[in-house]
Amino acid sequence: MTGRRARGPRLGPWLVYILGRVLQVTGLVVTLVAATAFFGTPSTVAMLRMMLVGVVLFVPGWLLARRDPQGR
Repeated sequence: MTGRRARGPRLGPWLVYILGRVLQVTGLVVTLVAATAFFGTPSTVAMLRMMLVGVVLFVPGWLLARRDPQGR
């Protein structure tokens, strides 16, 4: 035995992928809540700020989840 570990599925890429998906879903939910909560109200600036928060969450999630954790 050479002391090497068996090469099994690595956990790191899966954690990055799952974090990316969580950020994507969170960003979409925040944007949906902003669109529905402020619908018909005169506070357009507050709605746009909340939608910006959704986009700020979604974009890094999209960048993290682009890479397939299985290497395909």
